[in-house]
Amino acid sequence: MPALLSSSRRTGYVIALISAAGTGVATVLGKWNLEHLSPLAMNCLIFSTATIIMTIFWLPTKGVRRTFTQSRQGWLWLSLFAVTSALAVWAFWAGVQQMDPSLAAFLNRAEVPLAILTGMIFLRERFTRGEIVGTLVALAGIVIMRATLRVEYSLGFYLVLLGAFFFALTEFLSKIALRHVPATSLAYIRNMFMAVMYWLAFWVGDHSLEGLEHIWPGVIALGFMGPVFNRITYLLALERLELSKVAVIGQMQPVFTVIVAFLTLGLLPTVRETAGGVCLVIGCVLMVLYRTRHPATKLANATETRSR
Repeated sequence: MPALLSSSRRTGYVIALISAAGTGVATVLGKWNLEHLSPLAMNCLIFSTATIIMTIFWLPTKGVRRTFTQSRQGWLWLSLFAVTSALAVWAFWAGVQQMDPSLAAFLNRAEVPLAILTGMIFLRERFTRGEIVGTLVALAGIVIMRATLRVEYSLGFYLVLLGAFFFALTEFLSKIALRHVPATSLAYIRNMFMAVMYWLAFWVGDHSLEGLEHIWPGVIALGFMGPVFNRITYLLALERLELSKVAVIGQMQPVFTVIVAFLTLGLLPTVRETAGGVCLVIGCVLMVLYRTRHPATKLANATETRSR
């Protein structure tokens, strides 16, 4: 039995790494898509793709009635969860379009301290001294990144930070929504709601799909990798490892983004920008580890990065 348990845990670490790597690849893939499409148009397509994939391969195993039979409270929190998710994902991709995807990946780690802060405010979770240290290190990283940021990246910087704020709010809402709606149903209906919201905004804004012919394979790939593959591997890792360990491994996602962005797009952040990003990641890891050591508090892990 111990040998089997050890094997399961090793598999969990591998799957968690795959999930982090997949998120890194998805970020770079999104950057490539955004060279030809607007963030709104891309979101319309990737969440429609994700919904179609899950409808074909997942919905028949659960059943339509079982999936959509939810309480009033469940629908309320699910709807709020979908709205904040839509805002978070749009702001993130709008920021990625304006800056180096590696910097965006580092900066988006700000969702971790923001999620913990949201838990303190709304769920009355305690802030330990270790988490204070982690927060200060993370804030120092953000300050370093902003102080050394190239001027052309300024708009992207604030858009990604806005996305991190909404991701933190989404994490708070997901904690409540999961009390009423099963996780897989929540993910499926969220993807569907987000696709509908994006298409409504798309038609109201009179946007164009011009350029799709150049990158349609990337759009389909991102629709599979973001909301489907990365999310499933994340959940599989959680089945084998503690949430804290999966969260720490998830902080490696910017490393994969840097590597893939350099190899495929030739993009590389400056030394100072990287230093700020590393400080931010270290601060996030400290917060996750210190929160794990105090079971009386709840781990505020920003899980929705894996759903992009």
